[in-house]
Amino acid sequence: MKSNRDWNSINSLEIFFHGLIMGTINKLPGISGGLYSIVIGFYDHLMNSIKNINNNTVKYLFLFELKKLNSSINGKFLFFLSIGMVISYFTTSKILDFFLLNYELYVWSIFFGLILGSLYVLIKRTNKTNIKKLLILFVGLCFGLLLSFSEPMLENRALVFVFFCGFISICGITIPGLSGSFILILLGNYELLLVDAVNSFFNLVANIFKNENYPVDSELIKILIVFFLGSALGLIILSKFLSFILKKYPIHLNHLIIGFIVGTLPIVWPWNKVELGEEFLTMFNNFYGLIFILASFIIIILLNNNANKKNIRSNR
Repeated sequence: MKSNRDWNSINSLEIFFHGLIMGTINKLPGISGGLYSIVIGFYDHLMNSIKNINNNTVKYLFLFELKKLNSSINGKFLFFLSIGMVISYFTTSKILDFFLLNYELYVWSIFFGLILGSLYVLIKRTNKTNIKKLLILFVGLCFGLLLSFSEPMLENRALVFVFFCGFISICGITIPGLSGSFILILLGNYELLLVDAVNSFFNLVANIFKNENYPVDSELIKILIVFFLGSALGLIILSKFLSFILKKYPIHLNHLIIGFIVGTLPIVWPWNKVELGEEFLTMFNNFYGLIFILASFIIIILLNNNANKKNIRSNR
């Protein structure tokens, strides 16, 4: 999971771009932004940056001591990554909504290929195994299958429950392979938190800066704030716990993640996502779906190979 790139010296635009992709991925059920960060190579850097957030961080922020803030938590990296993730919720995610509505099979085919490619990368990086680790893999597989075939709960607007949703759904970033959006679906609050609340906030921003008169639901704004607070706290707490696990049991965690990803593959199997009444699946539809799976799989492999080459060059 380690990368030899110095992410503090990486171009801000590249970090912002990765944030856009992570934010988009985190909104899609069955896909993990944390897994993307592993493939690209900044997962450890992200977790260590978040782990370093403490009381001094708040002090530096309020006193505008930006140099100390940047050095203590890799501030530039976290800032541009976070900005990219936030913006993606109001831009790229809306574009994806359009493609999911009109080209659902092809979009899910791409997602499925990306997950398969990420799974291949993880397996390739796991070169040590034994009976104990295979047992851990089996536990991850069983848990993934359990989530895949569980029935989702009904929508719940209670603020305590919304806070819990934020706290637990952030696992999509901190636990590679675990989809935070899918967890929200199981909890019954995916549409409430990632569609209705986000759109209401978007309308509020548009009303302020563009002098529009879009409808804004104040309850949804309050829900979004509570959800964000839960996510922020979950991110800080879970990153500290996972940094400890990654340091002490990295291979064990890898096996658990691989098992979990395999178990959750039924969630994003493209032909499970398209209802025959909505789209007539011809032979060409199926063929193009397979092509998109293969193409996105190859893209992940190429991205991983490119990241490995950069790591090799940085070691010379």
